[in-house]
Amino acid sequence: MELHADAFYKDDRILLMDDLIATGGTMLAAANLIQRCGGQVVETATIIDLPELGGSQKIRDAGFGVFAVCSFNESE
Repeated sequence: MELHADAFYKDDRILLMDDLIATGGTMLAAANLIQRCGGQVVETATIIDLPELGGSQKIRDAGFGVFAVCSFNESE
């Protein structure tokens, strides 16, 4: 993960978006980086969630809200 030094200011409220949540690693790494740089992640959002892989639950367990446009289970 990389972040431009001037991407936001300390205490800015940030919506973190990704195209897909599978295991949640990318979203959690980005949220951690944003917090370490002084930003406040207020929500995470994705186009597709694959809940059976457990990523969205890991993100919720870390204290972040998760919004997904659609979710797909293994049987779908």
